[in-house]
Amino acid sequence: MKYKIILIIFLLIFLLNFFIVFAKTIEEPKNNVNIYFFYGQGCPHCAKVEPYISELERKYDLEINTFEIYNNRTNLLLLQEYFDLYKVPQNQRGVPVVFICDNYFVGDKPILENLELKIKSVDEGCPSPSMNISTGIGITGEVSAIEPEKISFLVVTGAALVDSINPCAIAVLLILLSTLLASGKKARAFKAGIAFTVSIYISYFLFGIGLFSAIQITGISALFYQFVGFLAIIVGIFNIKDYFWYGGGGFLMEIPRSWRPILKKMLGGVTSPMGALIMGFLVCLFELPCTGGPYIFILGLLAEKTTQALAIPILLYYNVLFVLPLIVVSIIVYFGYSSTEKANEWKDKNIRKLHLVAGLIMLILGIVVVFGLI
Repeated sequence: MKYKIILIIFLLIFLLNFFIVFAKTIEEPKNNVNIYFFYGQGCPHCAKVEPYISELERKYDLEINTFEIYNNRTNLLLLQEYFDLYKVPQNQRGVPVVFICDNYFVGDKPILENLELKIKSVDEGCPSPSMNISTGIGITGEVSAIEPEKISFLVVTGAALVDSINPCAIAVLLILLSTLLASGKKARAFKAGIAFTVSIYISYFLFGIGLFSAIQITGISALFYQFVGFLAIIVGIFNIKDYFWYGGGGFLMEIPRSWRPILKKMLGGVTSPMGALIMGFLVCLFELPCTGGPYIFILGLLAEKTTQALAIPILLYYNVLFVLPLIVVSIIVYFGYSSTEKANEWKDKNIRKLHLVAGLIMLILGIVVVFGLI
């Protein structure tokens, strides 16, 4: 009798556990509303929306498909196809953005104000809007792999070398070194030259990352890619013009002549490496019209072909090549292999050839992009 009671108790416990487990497995089917949320890591507007999206998932028992686009080329390409599918105007494309049924909401305010109302209005759910998208995303939100395109090492190196032999940055450095050497302090001049080079490197790198992100966020990478192709051709033609007709047409592919007295005055006030470091950031504003062509070309190529995570090491490499002549000039002058006067003479003697080499390389790169060869 005692054992029967124990057996009955165990049986009851077993049945109770069975019904508890069984009850947990019988859930109401999840809301069949397919929602696709695209955001960028570090985007302040996206940061406002992310916790709201998580809250809606819990509140309405949803599975919202989320895609980060700044560091994932696959997701970025997918977003472009969604924009095309929904016929979103170019000037409205950006993140954060949510696609739900036949609607889309771009920006933090529209999402926060409208998304929950839209979810409530969908009684029977809506199918995935992505079933016709060529990337292969289906009702489950699984994405087929799309590998970022490889960027040619020769193209990046060629553009960087064109940028580096541009006489603008070298001319500015020589003015700075001449000013400091006049005081007779050779070591200080060398330190200032290196500090100036470092600031140029940092400025151009940060400018590159900023422009790269802006191009991808706004969704104009394809248009910008074509633009930089034509830009490279124009820059190339103008540089070749300066070989055959230096200064012809009233302009040079160098720092504008009207800016040079201001620039010399600014550099003349530099008396220390720290001053040279600060001046390097300011000088970038003067140099961009002169040196920006090859850099913008590469940024357009990277924005169209790769992700930010892959673009960063490429830009680090590019800018090392860009400032390499500045480092070499500083070392040569410091160790007495040449003087600033001789370096200036060499620059002036070969300036047309430098324009010709830069022009031919940029022309070739531009033609390659325009005709879709890269």
